Amino acid sequence: MKRLKKVMSIVLTAAMVFALFAVTPATTAQAKVKIQYGKKISLNVGESDLILVKGKKATYKTSNKKVATVNKKGKVVAKGVGTCKITIKQNGSKATSKVTVKPAKVKLNSVVIVGSNSGESSAQTASIKATWKKVKGASGYYVYYSTNSKTGFKKKTVKGGKKTSATLSKLAYGNTYYVKVKAYGGKKKTTSEEYSKVLSVKTYLLTWSDEFNGTSLDMNNWSYETGATGWGNQEAQNYTAGDNIKFENGNLVIIPRMTKTGSKTEYTSSRIYTKNKKTFKYGKMEIRAKATGGEGTWSAGWMLGDGTGDSRGWPYDGEIDIFESMHGGVPQTIHCEYFNNQSWSHGNKKYSTGLTQAQCAAQYHTYGIIWTDSYIQFTVDGVNKGLYDSTIYSSGIYDKVWRGEFDHPFFFILNCAIGGNAAGNVSTKGWTLVTDNANQKVYEDYMYVDYVRVYQ
Repeated sequence: MKRLKKVMSIVLTAAMVFALFAVTPATTAQAKVKIQYGKKISLNVGESDLILVKGKKATYKTSNKKVATVNKKGKVVAKGVGTCKITIKQNGSKATSKVTVKPAKVKLNSVVIVGSNSGESSAQTASIKATWKKVKGASGYYVYYSTNSKTGFKKKTVKGGKKTSATLSKLAYGNTYYVKVKAYGGKKKTTSEEYSKVLSVKTYLLTWSDEFNGTSLDMNNWSYETGATGWGNQEAQNYTAGDNIKFENGNLVIIPRMTKTGSKTEYTSSRIYTKNKKTFKYGKMEIRAKATGGEGTWSAGWMLGDGTGDSRGWPYDGEIDIFESMHGGVPQTIHCEYFNNQSWSHGNKKYSTGLTQAQCAAQYHTYGIIWTDSYIQFTVDGVNKGLYDSTIYSSGIYDKVWRGEFDHPFFFILNCAIGGNAAGNVSTKGWTLVTDNANQKVYEDYMYVDYVRVYQ
């Protein structure tokens, strides 16, 4: 009987276990989300990509909408620089996709020399300016520069995503500098995946200058041109050999002088040039000067061809007017055969500096040219003004606008004319009365030249 009860107990227990298994089905492992494409995504701001998963009914959610958004089909759109996670859920399971968003590659537009040159030959510095197109999503830029196109780059940080330029200063003259740029953004300052293209610019070396720091004119550099011949413009002055210059505070001072004796008026001034002593072909030429302001005066710093380009002389040998200051304006000008035959051009090709004679007389300005084998870029205080570009002219007239005109050495001229076709009517307005007696009145004006410099 006991054995029967024991057997029945085992049978009943077995039956109950069987019944339990029959009521509760076996649990199977759930399938994981299988990401077929897009486990890791790298985008630039504004770009998009797609996360693909195996199966249907997947949902997507971003951890940071400021970095990237995602729609119900798994399309990811990069919004801002940084990283985020896209969570994918499917049939009770989930997985993540990491999204990295970077700024786009920078488009570097130009690298040019800027600013006025500073320092003597023993302590020269130069400045160059890089400009680029604004990158969406950037919070700043890294500008890299080196004298080697492949190595040794230094980095300058430019804060602000809207910035599109940077000036690199205190660079040495006589070097070629290579520049490239990356954009950065986000908390970790994530950079563009690639550098911009590399652009280069050559800084000039000071090869000659006259700083006018002495007490007399350096005759190794300059000669006087003298006479009262009208100088092609019916001018009134007689140029003297030294009576109309002085040296003051490191400046050459050219003195136009008006002498009234009874009913007679005489005009004298000074004109100096480097002809047969110092001639230059191509480079960066600068004249820092403060012009005269007296009515009828015409301050000028300019260059003429040395005769080796075209033996017929002016205008066939070329003329470059670095600055002219007169009552009618302050242009920068070229003269050549072609434009001197064009009546509408008044015998030259002019570019406006935007300055008036009064402004040029009130303070110093640095007037310059960058003269290459194909163009002449005029500058004032380091800012580009007119560009005379020989490459725009046809081969049929090239010899009249460049070859023999601006492809050979030139020399400097500094002078101040009085009256004539360009300077106009002369009066005592703006002049300084220095002698006043019953027999004679003498008026003077002053053209200050701080330096003339040539960088090549």
